[in-house]
Amino acid sequence: MMLEIPAEFPLEEVKKEILQFCVQAKSRNAILEYILVDDSTSNFRRYIGQLLKQRLLKNNINDKPYSRQEQFIITQKGLNYLKAIAY
Repeated sequence: MMLEIPAEFPLEEVKKEILQFCVQAKSRNAILEYILVDDSTSNFRRYIGQLLKQRLLKNNINDKPYSRQEQFIITQKGLNYLKAIAY
């Protein structure tokens, strides 16, 4: 199932959806495709990069951060965030 993002979709909702999607490791392309945005550097920074900075996501290949096989998975901090916002 893919998430459809309206133009005024709150960034917090996108963040929540990405974190839930990344319970299992996912590629950059798979994540951006899931939220229906182009696989561009600006979209990577806006959506995935912010979650990496906040340490809610981590990459699976620490010594090769720009590898083709790089995937992203939720961290314990990310799981705690999802629990905190659950209704």
